[in-house]
Amino acid sequence: MEEITLKINDRQVKGKEGDTVLAVCRANDIYVPTLCHLEGLSDVGACRMCMVEVEGERKPVPACTYPVRNGLVVKTHTEALEKHRRLILELIFTERNHFCMFCEQSGDCELQELAYRYQMDNIRYPYTNPRLPVDSLNDYLVIDHNRCVLCGRCVRACSEVVGIHTLDFGKRGWKTTISADLEQPLGESSCISCGACAQACPTGAIFSKLSLYKGKTSECQQVATVCPLCSVGCELNVLVKDGNLVRIEAPSLEGPRAPLCDRGRFGLLYDERPRITSPLVRDKRGELKERSIGEAIDLATMKLRELKGSIAGIISTRYSNETLSLFHKFMHDVMGSDNIDTLDGKKYRIITEGIRCFRDDGAGLDIECSIEGVLQADCIVVAGADPQRTHPVVGCLIRRAVSQEGAKLIVINSARDVFPLWSNLWLRPEVGSEQILFEGLTKILMDKGLTRRENTPAELAAVLSDCALDEVDRITGVEIRDLEAAVNMYGEAKRGIIIYGDELLDRNAPALVNSLLRLASLTGNQIDEKLGVISLKPYTNSRGGWELGIAAGEIQADNVRGAYLVLDDEQLDEKLVEQLKSLDFIVVQASYQSSATSVADIVLPSPIWSERQGGEYVSLDGRTGKSQQLLQPRKGMLQFEEVLARLTKNLGH
Repeated sequence: MEEITLKINDRQVKGKEGDTVLAVCRANDIYVPTLCHLEGLSDVGACRMCMVEVEGERKPVPACTYPVRNGLVVKTHTEALEKHRRLILELIFTERNHFCMFCEQSGDCELQELAYRYQMDNIRYPYTNPRLPVDSLNDYLVIDHNRCVLCGRCVRACSEVVGIHTLDFGKRGWKTTISADLEQPLGESSCISCGACAQACPTGAIFSKLSLYKGKTSECQQVATVCPLCSVGCELNVLVKDGNLVRIEAPSLEGPRAPLCDRGRFGLLYDERPRITSPLVRDKRGELKERSIGEAIDLATMKLRELKGSIAGIISTRYSNETLSLFHKFMHDVMGSDNIDTLDGKKYRIITEGIRCFRDDGAGLDIECSIEGVLQADCIVVAGADPQRTHPVVGCLIRRAVSQEGAKLIVINSARDVFPLWSNLWLRPEVGSEQILFEGLTKILMDKGLTRRENTPAELAAVLSDCALDEVDRITGVEIRDLEAAVNMYGEAKRGIIIYGDELLDRNAPALVNSLLRLASLTGNQIDEKLGVISLKPYTNSRGGWELGIAAGEIQADNVRGAYLVLDDEQLDEKLVEQLKSLDFIVVQASYQSSATSVADIVLPSPIWSERQGGEYVSLDGRTGKSQQLLQPRKGMLQFEEVLARLTKNLGH
């Protein structure tokens, strides 16, 4: 953008074409009070606190919406402007209950800060204070309409950042309130409890039940870390006070990765599940009994020594690269075993084999685009995945692309339409017929001449030569007209994206992945010079574990007599649990009780996510992030690395 010069308060400053007066003031450390403005949200000029005088204008204008231009002359703090701001504050305070001594947000309130700045020691107008309802039905959030200043920040965060459009203004005049859907209680509405509205709120109108009266921002240590749940790898700003987690927020509401989900913002703060706090050893009667950490490690050492070379290792990819690498080294160098895998290793192998079949040049996951590309897409295909459940932030991006950018949305799912209010088309193939469906889509795409490749690969032409559309209709249960409608939407798109996940990978068929990649390639759909495809990996550090080579091969069960499992809170599938029962010895290191701990011979307690040592994580699209230790583990509980160090020493390494 072209640089321009203007004068603010008799000081010459620089700005860029397209900036607002407020943006230039902020960039040049010139204070202008605001209440409805928040970085990452559009500006609406609702509060009128940022009014400034511009030479040539008959009356003051809002700085947050007024565009700058060369030669502009601006005054931000004249006597008239300060009187105006004081008047606005007085009127806000008279409208509703803003008595700070009863408010949870006192000390963290932007309205309160402005009141101190403008010395609000008296108000010249009568208080109205209508008695408005308090909505507390949501599991995590409370809306106290009596504290609301109607700035609209929560409404804009809900639509612009999260893309769910639950909140809006309801009623009129002094009765105006923030309304969820058709004036429903928040707990009964379409709200997904992401908490973006609470982070955006400048007063105590929307707040978290879990953080109530636990500490003000100024009293807390703020630590940047990585969310330990899904593979999006969201950045978290965690507030810690007196050895407790007070609140979790997004670093800001700017950018595609700004929103957090309910699990990342609230679920990590509180967990009712019983933790494993002491080592457990199975006695002669088959019952798990508490033992000291020294006894448990000594017993584990004895059994591991007996099983050296015939033991398998399985680890969760919710651990950092450093922990994964250390476990790999322990199993290989100390236990003499290459039988090691991650919990989600099988899904990785399906993805990579599908990519190899499509393009055998070693590119691997690097052929996929980043999740930011979703906002650039003009057509999105969600195949065998439910992002709103498994990767909620990706779900937010899809909703935003549809509602804000006008993208078309096609859902391919045998069970349900995972975006029922947003999708343009739902293809519902019979379970197991997805491969036939993709071949049918590819054939129609080629027949319609919507491919952007000059020559069709010979092997593809051979595959499609026997593909009859009436057979596709019969086998998949999807009508030909719906197939053609899907092809028209996706084939005519210039920046189409295919997103696939668990439900497709559970079919255990790399050919399905190959078919989706081929479909994207034939249409030429690319985002930032990468193929318009995103695979939703299961856990926080799935890609990190895969890149370390830990999940390169499947465990060979022929010579396995024991297993060492390092888990977080995952529940193993029944098939794996049955396989574990047949082994001579199982040691499990975990934070919570699970199906794995129920069959273990020795259970070693592990710190939870907030107590673990920091380390590196790799998101589903290859971004690296760094986690930090937030809390100290319980007394006597060892870090995973300390347990491995003791075992290694006992085993003579």
